[in-house]
Amino acid sequence: TQRSHFNAVVLDSTWEQCVAFYLEQRVDLVQHYARNDGHFLTIPYEYEGVSRHYEPDYLVKLTSGATLILEVKGQEDDEDRAKYQAARRWVTAVNNWGRLRKWDFAVCRDPQRVVEVLAARGTAASGGRV
Repeated sequence: TQRSHFNAVVLDSTWEQCVAFYLEQRVDLVQHYARNDGHFLTIPYEYEGVSRHYEPDYLVKLTSGATLILEVKGQEDDEDRAKYQAARRWVTAVNNWGRLRKWDFAVCRDPQRVVEVLAARGTAASGGRV
């Protein structure tokens, strides 16, 4: 990798490989990124009365200055929706705290469209319209 402080990216799927490729290439949008592997960032959530932890796929520092929690997922189920709701609450709490700059969360359901997701989040973080 060139845009990550890790020397390699652990990949669970070809979708995540495709996203890593775009994260490496888009110097205009991505300052640096990390594959969230090995409990680097876990977000607590509850599903069907059981406490669990969600590990998003990527942390991306956008050139706008915002940090994007990026999930790569095709079809989602009820548990995925509970994870995403928890991630959005976490981002809101971090942004309200204000000491870690701006954070955002996005789910990319098509790896070929990850550039659109990054561009939309970068524009929104810098005050532009999405």
